[in-house]
Amino acid sequence: MKVILIGLSGAMGQEVARFIETSDHELVAAFQEEAHHDLAYPVFNDFSEMTRYFKQNQEIKADVVIDFSHASLTEGLMNFVQEMNLPIMLATTGQSEEQIQLIKEAAQKVAIVDTHNTSIGVTVMTQLVKSLSQTLYPLGYDIELIEKHHRHKKDAPSGTAVMLLKAAQEAINDETQPVHGREGLGDERSHQEIGIHAVRAGDIVGEHTVLFANNEEVLEVTHRAGSKQLFVKGAIQAAEFLIQGQVPGIYSMEDVLNL
Repeated sequence: MKVILIGLSGAMGQEVARFIETSDHELVAAFQEEAHHDLAYPVFNDFSEMTRYFKQNQEIKADVVIDFSHASLTEGLMNFVQEMNLPIMLATTGQSEEQIQLIKEAAQKVAIVDTHNTSIGVTVMTQLVKSLSQTLYPLGYDIELIEKHHRHKKDAPSGTAVMLLKAAQEAINDETQPVHGREGLGDERSHQEIGIHAVRAGDIVGEHTVLFANNEEVLEVTHRAGSKQLFVKGAIQAAEFLIQGQVPGIYSMEDVLNL
């Protein structure tokens, strides 16, 4: 599998590059804030230049794009994959509503795995949250989400927390209200609230807990990431899924794992 990696200089980008370099796959180009050409593959910081490179060197082929970059690149990235007709494993989080619309428009032309978390365990957890929310919320159980990450993470709540929130909301036949943290003196918690709490400290790779509680018991579902390698393996699996002839559209990790 020949890969174009977006976000090479980031922590996840570096992990993906190291994994590919020790595998049967190949990095044919990458993208980051500063361009340079002292690696075995060219590194760009301009999508127009990267497009010209592939059009001028048509013997260099790519099968798929893997993105672990920043939401600010969404417009240029979506234009690039459409221009090059390449599927993309999109793991960047924090997009605006306008950027989400750009992704949906691109998915009319290319196949996109759009996920906030490439972990197999989190994918299974999402299914569990849907099932538990559907069963327990009507019985009066309150739902709270707690996510923990390293001090350098910029977006809050995490994309995974947003994904778990949506999973719960989709399973509930009621209008719910997300509440991001709590402060001050106010009314008591309503059943329709779903609390979301973000912790930023140290070098926590990632931890997500969904809590279900009534007056008699508490049930918690927790996923803890031990290393970034688990996200790399999930991303590679998603990229392999894309190059198996998927038609244009938006796919999830549930699709990748055939859930």
